[in-house]
Amino acid sequence: MSETMVKRKVLLGSAITAIILSTAYIGGAYVSGKAAEKTLQKQHEWLSSLPYFIVKNREYQPGWFSSSEKTTLLLNPELYRFFIERADTELPKFEVTYTQRIQHGPLPLLSRFNLRPYKAVVESEFVFSAETQKFLGQFFGTQKPIHIENRIGFNDDGVILIKVPGFNYEEAISGVKAKWKGFDATLNYGGDFNSIKLIANAPGLSGEAKDKLAFAFNDFTFGFDHVRGKTGIMLGTTNASLASFNMQLSEGTPIQLKLENLKYAGDIAEKGEFINGNANINLAKLILDNQPYGPAELQASASHLHGPTLAKLADEFTALQKKQLKRDEFSAELVKLVKTHGMPLLTHDPLLAIKKFDIKLPDGSIRFTTEVGLKGFLPSDLDKPVEFVNKLHAKADFSVPRKVIETMVMWQARNMFGGPDSGVAADDLDYLAGQFVEGQINKLTDQNLIRSENGLLSAKASLEKGIFLLNDINVPLPWQEPVATQ
Repeated sequence: MSETMVKRKVLLGSAITAIILSTAYIGGAYVSGKAAEKTLQKQHEWLSSLPYFIVKNREYQPGWFSSSEKTTLLLNPELYRFFIERADTELPKFEVTYTQRIQHGPLPLLSRFNLRPYKAVVESEFVFSAETQKFLGQFFGTQKPIHIENRIGFNDDGVILIKVPGFNYEEAISGVKAKWKGFDATLNYGGDFNSIKLIANAPGLSGEAKDKLAFAFNDFTFGFDHVRGKTGIMLGTTNASLASFNMQLSEGTPIQLKLENLKYAGDIAEKGEFINGNANINLAKLILDNQPYGPAELQASASHLHGPTLAKLADEFTALQKKQLKRDEFSAELVKLVKTHGMPLLTHDPLLAIKKFDIKLPDGSIRFTTEVGLKGFLPSDLDKPVEFVNKLHAKADFSVPRKVIETMVMWQARNMFGGPDSGVAADDLDYLAGQFVEGQINKLTDQNLIRSENGLLSAKASLEKGIFLLNDINVPLPWQEPVATQ
């Protein structure tokens, strides 16, 4: 066989291979596009089910290699009705429109030299009004204020990448300055939205208004890792942290505030049909007008909550938020919802607790613990106050430096009766406030309502099976007092 024939066969084989691959890719793009349309419809239905938005309009234009979608969302007025609603005034409406360019698989990122296969890659672009765009342009210039990319796998699992660029803003006349270091977030999700994992970070924001205000925060991070449990509740962990926050207010009442290393950690777990949750908040240091506070720690928990009831309440509350109700109507429906579906939360022995509250102050530390729960509660107990109290379990324990109470009363006295126009000297106010605190503390300690020892005021109380103890002394409840005889 001649060399020419070999070359022809090679070329022919290559051409056939190229045709087969091209046909397969074209067919794959069509199939991926149809599958992506179904997936995006499912994601749209999930978005519509959220209580935050009302979908006003959605248009989907399918294509062979790419498709497009245009959606208009209305921010649910129920989210802000209670804050800004006024009688005989229509609520303002906040809308946002976005367009999505859907690049079909199997290799939608090929132009970026990314060979990872996806069902589709969706890029979202927000459409703002001319006035809003002009306002945003002052900060972002020609940059897009937000970029969102949704990469959808063939099993419908995916990842959403969110990016907000940084900017430097300055007004020469007013002296207003702002520096935003941007925002990045990555959201991994399961195709059925029964698993969601988010990692978000904002490196910092600083700003100032000349001779009035200066502020800055650094390194804010937020994330969660949630999976839907058997009862329908999303389970998992949530974390947030803020490295620092500084604020200096020069106008009016001058304030200097510094905060360092604020952290939050929460988790929700499932045990059988019950939900247990914990939340921890830690603060390394707070400096207010050069006075140091901290470290501070709060540990709270909620346990033995009936999971199916929580899931039902969440679904019903979301449906209620979707309704366009007036303030009074919403309140009435909310009460009705709790009465209709919330009772199992009380009949399954729930327990709420603040396991630890501890904050260090210049004059000592404040410590507090408490818990409250129900044991053996029946719906009929609501009509029997005595029986309800007998089912109630509660206890509390606290201690606070005596100096802190004195200082708080002095501050209140100065705000109420002091000032340059009051005609009362600050030293005289402090003396009177100190005498008042001294008298009240002595009266409470004489009655054993509080204890005073080594500069600390403390008390502990408990309620168990209708027996109320205060500082280990049995205090009869009103219906337990002996009936006076004539």
